[in-house]
This record gives sequence, C-alpha cells and structure tokens, in this order.
Amino acid sequence: MNAMKPVKVYSCAKRFQADMIIEALKNEGIPAYSQSDGSGEYMEIYMGTSLFGENIYVDEGDAYRAEEIICGMTMPADDIEDSSDSILIPDAPKDRRIPAVRIISLIAAILFIIGILVPVIVDIIP
Repeated sequence: MNAMKPVKVYSCAKRFQADMIIEALKNEGIPAYSQSDGSGEYMEIYMGTSLFGENIYVDEGDAYRAEEIICGMTMPADDIEDSSDSILIPDAPKDRRIPAVRIISLIAAILFIIGILVPVIVDIIP
C-alpha cells in the first residue's frame, strides 16, 4: 500500500462546505480530508468559526477526478446553462412577493415607531 501524497484541490470559506465536499468525494471512493489555514483550528474551537477557511486535500492520483467532482458541485448556475453537455435550466419566473414583503415590513416598522412616539408626545403636551 502506497502512502498518500496529499494535494490541495479546493479551498472553501466554511467548515460545513468542506464537510459536504469531503462526503461527496468519499461517496465516489476518493479519500479526502480538510485542514484549516494558520490558526484556523484554534479559532474554530474558540469562536465556533474560522476566518481562515478550509483546504481540501486528496491523494495525488485522485486529484483530477476530485477536481471534476468539486467543479460539478460548485459550478455557478450561469455556467451550468452555458455548458454544452448539461441540460439547460429554464428561467424561473420572477417572484413578486419579495417587494410586497419589504413594503409590509416597512409599514410595520413605521406603525411600531408611531406606537412608541405618540404616547411620549401625549405625555409631553399638557
């Protein structure tokens, strides 16, 4: 059995992203692990998150296959539509509820402020 020659194939910002990618690689039969840059592991323990991100390593022989799998997982939606070997995804209809939610939230905030200010003004006026 040969010793693993680790090669960094991907860097991600959060630990859960690295865990998801490692799990996908292991499901494809590629052994992988992640390691934090700098003092990231200490920050993960102390703060619950690291500012340094996570690097994903695989064996040198599996690097190309791992990069293909990771690329398939992390490819932006625009690139998926442009690639010739993928199924084109139709444009989703615009969601009109988002502006309505913003308007309702704004009205609620205004009513809340008025509800606080009116009693204060009434108390000030004799």
